[in-house]
Amino acid sequence: MPDKLPTLGYEIESANGTLPSDVRVYRFHMTEAVSEPYTITADIVTTELDYAFEELLGHDAQLNLVRDELMRSVFGVITAIDWLGVSGDSLLLRLTIRPALALLGQQIHTRMFQALSVLDIIDQVLAEELAVYGREYTPGSVSRGAEVREYCAQYRESNLAFVERLLEEEGISYTFVHDDGASAELLELIDAPEQLGSSANIDGSDLFPLIALNPSEADVESIQAIEWRRRVTSTGVLRRDFDWQAPTSLLDSETDTPDAHGRTRRVYLHGGRRFFSDDLSDRAGDHKAALAQPGARGYGRSNVTSFHAGLKFNADGHVLEPVAEELILIRVEHEGHDPSALPSLESHSDVHGGYSNMFECVPASIELRPPPLTPKPHVRGPQTAIVTGPGGEEIHVDEFGRVSVQFYWDEKPPYDDTSSCWVRVAQRWAGPAWGAQFIPRVGMEVVVDFLEGNPDRPLITGCVYNGANSPPYSLPDNKTQSGVKTNSSPGGDGSNELRFEDAAGGEEIYIHAQKDWTIAVENDKHQTVGHDESLEVVNDRKKHVKHDEVIKVDNDETITIGNDHSETINHNMSVTVVNDQRVTIGNNHSETIANNRTETIANNASETVGASKTVTVAAAMQVSVGGALNASVGGAVGVEVGGAMAMAVGGKSSETVGDTKSVEVGKELIIKAGEAGQISTGKALGITSDDALTISSTKDISVSGKAKALIEAADELTIKCGSAKIVLKKSGDIAISGGKIDVKGSGKVSVKGAKIANN
Repeated sequence: MPDKLPTLGYEIESANGTLPSDVRVYRFHMTEAVSEPYTITADIVTTELDYAFEELLGHDAQLNLVRDELMRSVFGVITAIDWLGVSGDSLLLRLTIRPALALLGQQIHTRMFQALSVLDIIDQVLAEELAVYGREYTPGSVSRGAEVREYCAQYRESNLAFVERLLEEEGISYTFVHDDGASAELLELIDAPEQLGSSANIDGSDLFPLIALNPSEADVESIQAIEWRRRVTSTGVLRRDFDWQAPTSLLDSETDTPDAHGRTRRVYLHGGRRFFSDDLSDRAGDHKAALAQPGARGYGRSNVTSFHAGLKFNADGHVLEPVAEELILIRVEHEGHDPSALPSLESHSDVHGGYSNMFECVPASIELRPPPLTPKPHVRGPQTAIVTGPGGEEIHVDEFGRVSVQFYWDEKPPYDDTSSCWVRVAQRWAGPAWGAQFIPRVGMEVVVDFLEGNPDRPLITGCVYNGANSPPYSLPDNKTQSGVKTNSSPGGDGSNELRFEDAAGGEEIYIHAQKDWTIAVENDKHQTVGHDESLEVVNDRKKHVKHDEVIKVDNDETITIGNDHSETINHNMSVTVVNDQRVTIGNNHSETIANNRTETIANNASETVGASKTVTVAAAMQVSVGGALNASVGGAVGVEVGGAMAMAVGGKSSETVGDTKSVEVGKELIIKAGEAGQISTGKALGITSDDALTISSTKDISVSGKAKALIEAADELTIKCGSAKIVLKKSGDIAISGGKIDVKGSGKVSVKGAKIANN
């Protein structure tokens, strides 16, 4: 160990560029901070006045801070060169050196990532882009950022801003490592203080004493001044968000710790979008930690060359208790000057050599979280996109009615179901299992808005026609038509349609069902047709009225049935015809009545049967005629009664038979007249009986004939009146008996016999 701190020198190198051999560093300034790309400005001097300095642009550079055998190197890319002029025989140039990560700020993309974690996304972006500059990055041992995000958009953002924003959202910081023997800086991610390294003094320790006066006389690097600031900050954060999959639940998370006076100053954040289902508490805690960092911060000055943003150190010997603990460097500004590099200015009184830095630090015990400084990109207004899906699929939708879309701005559009996340579709109504449902189909151009302008929260609000998709009704010819016309899927060979025609005088509502049409009315249905109605059913039609049906036709009704007509009435049927009724049957008519039948005709009834008519009555039959009854039969009449038959005529009854009439009675025949009875024939009248024949009268009986009269009995004939009788037998015997017998003749009386006995 030297007794006195060795003088610090500065060197600059370019691994893939040619610097003048006599180049020296006159002055440099470097600003570095946690989660920020650093910036180095190095003023260099060369005597090569015609040096083509433009060739250095874009090449690697290495700035070395050399103290005896110890050297700290900082790597970067030369991003700018300023020609400062000529002093004496020396050319002054200013080089701006930045990490390769800073150049990612010059790459602006609009693209989307799906089903990837933040670490996966950052790996895709950084691994490819940093490799162009020969750089690498390491995620270190971070535990955050591994949760998979459904959808993450980089919208008009540079790669740098995109990466920084994602890291801020996950509570991950980054820093740069410039290892000895390396040829480039290494980007490293950190999310916990224990992942940070420590600054080392030239004696190898991590202690840095406070030496305010003549620090260069000491044998170690030291801190010349340090201040500690406490500041009032917000005490807590309340985050609230909306989960559309659980809309009735209020999602929020609060973390709040009152200050020493018991006061709270809470920040309320909402609508920022959760990235995972249960990350509200993490986001609230991260935001609170970031807001609390300015509340306890140290500011100092030192000549420690190993001070580097993202390293820890111990301030040895400081009297303030907060500074006695381990600290984290969050920002360091380095300043170095070597007047000997430019002799023409070395004698100026305002030019001083040496090195110093200004630093900011926080306690290592805090939760180190990057403040959300990178603005979220904002989509200013709606955009349009094309609905996408797997090949050959016309409708691609999930259980929530969401679809995938392809934005025109996607740099590598796949135009399939991987083109975007599932995007919700706004409908006119959206209730629990009720509302409107119109699913945008593959190939449709939809209007996509973004909730609060957030590109990660797309929402489809409508559809528009374009050069490929024209309106269903050609325009402007059909400008008075409005409606909805669907397309059968798959194939598109048909459609359902509801169309409104508003042309004055030709107004129309048109409904078309490509196949079935089902109408369900839970209560009443009222339908009024101001003029004609026409219904055509190509196939069958069924109608079921579970209660009453009333049909009223104020004028004529015509029903034409091309084939059979079957009508079933489970109870009564009543038909009332105010005027005439005519029924014409082209062929047979069969009518079956399970019980009684009553037919009442207020006036005349006429029935014409072109051929035969058969009436069969299983039981009794009664015919009652209030006036005359005339039956005219062109042929025979047959009446067959299985049981009794009764006919009652209130007035006269007349029967005329043009030919023979035969009455056959299986048993007894009774003919009874209330008054006189008469049987008259134009010719002979015969009364025959297979058994006894009786003719009786309660009064007189008269038998007369205009010509002859014959009474004949096969065995015996008896004529009897009281006790008087005449008996005639087939043997020829005649017996006349009576009390008194008188035989008188106006002429001759002859009595003959084989033997005549008198008393």
